[in-house]
Amino acid sequence: MTQPSASGGQTARLVVSWVIVGVPLVYALYQTIKSILPLFGG
Repeated sequence: MTQPSASGGQTARLVVSWVIVGVPLVYALYQTIKSILPLFGG
C-alpha cells in the first residue's frame, strides 16, 4: 500500500498551521527562560 502524496494546498495549510502554533510557542518559551534565568544566577 502506498500513501497518496499531499497536494500543494494541503502542504501550504500544514506549514501555515505549524507557523501559527510554533511562533507563539517559541516566543513563550523564550520569555519563560529569560525570566527564570535570574533565579539560577544567570
